[in-house]
Amino acid sequence: MSVNNGFAAGQAVGVEETKHLGSDLFAGSISAFKDDGDKGSGFRELVSNALKFDIGALLRPRSFVYLMIGTGIILFQTYNTLAIINLAKQNERLREQIEMRYSVITSQELKVRELQSIHNIAQAAASLGLAAASVSPVELEP
Repeated sequence: MSVNNGFAAGQAVGVEETKHLGSDLFAGSISAFKDDGDKGSGFRELVSNALKFDIGALLRPRSFVYLMIGTGIILFQTYNTLAIINLAKQNERLREQIEMRYSVITSQELKVRELQSIHNIAQAAASLGLAAASVSPVELEP
């Protein structure tokens, strides 16, 4: 049973009065006030709607197509991200191999220059009339 209690239109809607039967101490008590600006009920309604999951809505053809397209896009992006990560790892391995080969090539070039300078020294010694020693040289280590 709702009573207006003399409020003007646009103010509080009214007071809801409930009657309890039996041995209730508060028979005829006022249970709740209702007004137009109840902000908590909007949030509660939003949360309750979010918690109600309707599988039937997903089974509709349009929703199903949207869901499949969204899933496809997510899978495509995930695949691309994983592919980029793998390519970055492969690129790093190739850079390391290039650096190792470059260092090997550099060391070989140094060895070639050393042998070339030894050959040039041997030619210069032969032109001066010096002969190669029959005993191999001995290296002294400090």
